[in-house]
Amino acid sequence: MVRTMIGVDSTGAGCIKIMKNDADNPRTTPDSQRSMFLYNSKYALNASIAHIEAINQIASSGSVVYLYYPSGSNSGTYQKCQGSGGGESTWLFRNTAFPKMKYDMPLFDVKATRTNTGRFNQMRVQRRYSGKYYHDEGGYYFMGNWRQAPWVKNFSGAVSQYGSFPYGTYAKITNSTLDDAYNRFQSRDKRLVVWNLAGNEEASKEAQPLAPNGQKSVIIRSDAMIIAKPGYNAETANEWQVAFDSRRVPVKVIAAADIALPAGESFYDTGIELPANIALDVHFYTGSVITYPCNPVDMDFGAEYWFSGSRIYFNATQSMRARFMLYLDAGDSPTNGSNRVLKTFTEGGVDVVQFLRPGSANPPSWADIIIDTRRPCVQIITEGYFSIPVGSPVESVINFDATGMFPMVKYMTKHGASSEDSVGSWSESIRLPSVRRLVVPYQGKADCGDSTHCRLTQTSATFVTHRGNVGDYYNDADNPGTGKTEGCDQPLRIRYYILGIPA
Repeated sequence: MVRTMIGVDSTGAGCIKIMKNDADNPRTTPDSQRSMFLYNSKYALNASIAHIEAINQIASSGSVVYLYYPSGSNSGTYQKCQGSGGGESTWLFRNTAFPKMKYDMPLFDVKATRTNTGRFNQMRVQRRYSGKYYHDEGGYYFMGNWRQAPWVKNFSGAVSQYGSFPYGTYAKITNSTLDDAYNRFQSRDKRLVVWNLAGNEEASKEAQPLAPNGQKSVIIRSDAMIIAKPGYNAETANEWQVAFDSRRVPVKVIAAADIALPAGESFYDTGIELPANIALDVHFYTGSVITYPCNPVDMDFGAEYWFSGSRIYFNATQSMRARFMLYLDAGDSPTNGSNRVLKTFTEGGVDVVQFLRPGSANPPSWADIIIDTRRPCVQIITEGYFSIPVGSPVESVINFDATGMFPMVKYMTKHGASSEDSVGSWSESIRLPSVRRLVVPYQGKADCGDSTHCRLTQTSATFVTHRGNVGDYYNDADNPGTGKTEGCDQPLRIRYYILGIPA
């Protein structure tokens, strides 16, 4: 079986540890050797997904229609609001739409598909053209993340039907069939991925492990499966003092790999029929350095991806590598039965250990599975928050040790007050990281002021920012020969997480 320890380790701490290699001793292997563990309840920070929301409905293509959810709610009480008309829809989400979410401004992501292919394409690039540019002398290149809406604070709707709320987000989708080089990021199908991690300066709610103190840390019986962090009583621990149980299910990574992609179409077979509500985090790169979310020099580098059956398909612009984690939101209902809380079995020649929600059926649903050794826990290698200085380029270096793992980076940029004309205004926001570059450099600088990226290696993450730069520079159509600049929603701070699983 997979080597598993339930008990007291060599430091005197009660815990559960599951090893990647059966030859390694879970009791004596130092916790600092992260790559050795598939699961370790002593780690202070846990990554979990609160919800994956599918956004793909438009109520009307004619006059504007406003719909509120749940039924019977209104502009002041809704959890979700849909404003549809003219072939497009704006969806608004108050924080209350995601009851499992524990942070006001959470780490989040948006996965958007192309309208005519259904393929996810946010790692690709489009050039912005507009009537204000004389002979197309200006504009900028941007990636799909830049088109996605922020998570906002103190929202006030542009129309009374949208109301106001303290925290939430919105998304726009379309029925349009336009899908060319100028409309690459119009989408009729998006996935909003909400993490139970802070996306701004809010401190982590996680309880820090305590020194061994004789408390009962592990409960495994027919009516309970609770693994508390060291030093907390599993009988009374709250959800932040628990490492693993039905309240604290770690991110279900149903597939993860670092693979070579040829130019053109290829696929990776996960070996299981893929559920509907999934989301892929992927870094495309060459060499040993990952540039996320996009390479600011080769901005048409990357690949589209999509799912079919058990496979993840890729269509790459050139040969490259893809490092990815495929997440599942176990939105299906728990089952009922008398399955054992702790199960060991062999499937397809692979030894498996499972920890299940008490009272599940056999076989269990995805929602029943708390731990499955075929799907290692996503570890938070390091995390932090820092202010962005004015300047371009400015590099902020975060050092860490990801020996034996493959790290991935996720981060948000924090912004001040802003608005979108057709939606509303807000006092501050957090946004997805995006790369944007001027077609015609201004004062020798091509990077827009809201453009950021991260260079990721096994030992460091280097965040590159351009705060203070302009947002656009162009030859004005109304005054040919006259250069004009425009501002942008300048990023003020960055909240980052370096995630990883054993390589």
